[in-house]
Amino acid sequence: MSAWSDGYNADIAYTHGAYRELAPGYLSYVCLLNGIRPPRADRPFRYCELGCGQGMTLNILAATHPQGRFVGIDFNPLHIAGARRLAEEAELPNVAFHERSFQQVAADGLPAEDAGDGFDFIALHGVYSWISPENRRAVVDILERMLKPGGLVYLSYNSQPGWAPLMPLQKLILAHAAANPARSDRQFDAALGFLNRLNEAGAGYFAVNGAAGQHLDMMAKQDRRYLSHEYLNSHWEPLGHAQVATDLARAKLGYAGSATIPQNFDDLAVRAELRPILAEIADPTLAETVRDFAVNQVFRRDVFVRGPEPMPPAETEAALKRLRFTLLVPREDASLAVPVPLGELRHDPSLGLPILDALAAGAPSLGEIAAMPEMARHDFGTLSRFLALLVSSNQAHPLVEPSEEGRAAAGRLNRAIARRMGLDEALFYLAAPVVGQGVAADSLDRLVLAGLLTGDRNGPPDSQVPDVQALGGFVADTLKSFGRSVLAEDGSPITDPAAMRDRLAVVLPDLLDRKLPAWRRTGML
Repeated sequence: MSAWSDGYNADIAYTHGAYRELAPGYLSYVCLLNGIRPPRADRPFRYCELGCGQGMTLNILAATHPQGRFVGIDFNPLHIAGARRLAEEAELPNVAFHERSFQQVAADGLPAEDAGDGFDFIALHGVYSWISPENRRAVVDILERMLKPGGLVYLSYNSQPGWAPLMPLQKLILAHAAANPARSDRQFDAALGFLNRLNEAGAGYFAVNGAAGQHLDMMAKQDRRYLSHEYLNSHWEPLGHAQVATDLARAKLGYAGSATIPQNFDDLAVRAELRPILAEIADPTLAETVRDFAVNQVFRRDVFVRGPEPMPPAETEAALKRLRFTLLVPREDASLAVPVPLGELRHDPSLGLPILDALAAGAPSLGEIAAMPEMARHDFGTLSRFLALLVSSNQAHPLVEPSEEGRAAAGRLNRAIARRMGLDEALFYLAAPVVGQGVAADSLDRLVLAGLLTGDRNGPPDSQVPDVQALGGFVADTLKSFGRSVLAEDGSPITDPAAMRDRLAVVLPDLLDRKLPAWRRTGML
């Protein structure tokens, strides 16, 4: 492992993920749900991502928020070079990427044109519990020095107590890798094979720890680039919320809530028998720690604010009522059953169906939804929480009211990503300017989107109907180049290019009928 990586795995690049929890609109919404005043993102603001990886999230945010100035920091030159290339290809003038360690930034700062008078938002996804204590201190130094009063920090991390039974797995994976030098993804495969042999041979650890065997099965299906970065780090350490809150208190940061929306509602996350125990706890940090024990938390998505200001309830309600929402999924795919920590919550059709219909037809505000005749018997809190759970389940999202400049920038970025989708199977996210974040597409959808965004596959000029034959040819040729197939009606794979095109000619019209309205609602097309 290179000395410059300071114990962090750096020999292969991280995945091209885009994470909605980092979006300013989403983070502001989480603050409002918790009655905390968020930073303003409807006017010029500054945003920094520490540990930006491939820069996909940051490039999408820069494209969809032209009023913001975005800065990405990562110590891996492979990540920074790729992030810069994508930003340059999309002609994004409001994003900069710097190859620097956290300790360098803490000591030397950033160029004045990037740092300005401080940041309104600073985000760290999957960083804090993977780095050394010295680097964690450097992160807090950066927050103390560079975050504005009232500024927001998003920080996600592996947490205790959920990781406790699985920590020995990571230690053994790391030890096996150290004893068998190779490229890190190959080291991980070798270590996983070794662990499976131990499990199959009846090792006592696996015999008494069913979660460990289940975890092996889950890892076998995951992206090796993600797994290598997750497990092959010398300083990997799941953290308790109290430790993180204590660390960040040095930068005058207070906890504002969880970016995992259902975690903010005890009746959705904590068993009824445990809620009276929580109610007895006056100290908020201890209460949050006990919640983690109640749900056996494995991963936290914390939102902190430098000087969290509680909003009066009437002001909070007014701010929520002004928010406009739209549906991210086809109307027929939207569900009244949403996952929550305690299981699945099924909503009353008299509440949910009119709201889903309104979201599919336009972009109503929460105030307009509350004024619908069908909502007369539902109180505002019930309506607000239903919308929040639709957002949590990736079915809806607040709008950011994109400018023409934002739509144009998102279009340039999406075309740049689409060109790469024809060459790289690992790209699944495109910019959705209407909601100000990246939206994922599955294997077939992403190639359909790539085909619509590149080349002449949109039918005649001014046509709203794509050229299905040309689109099917593009998708079939791309799948063939990846060594992939199309599924026949009976589920068997089709690999012959001509037969793939014939099958796609049957499949694509229905897919486009269902998906195009949602893609256009979000501004992806």
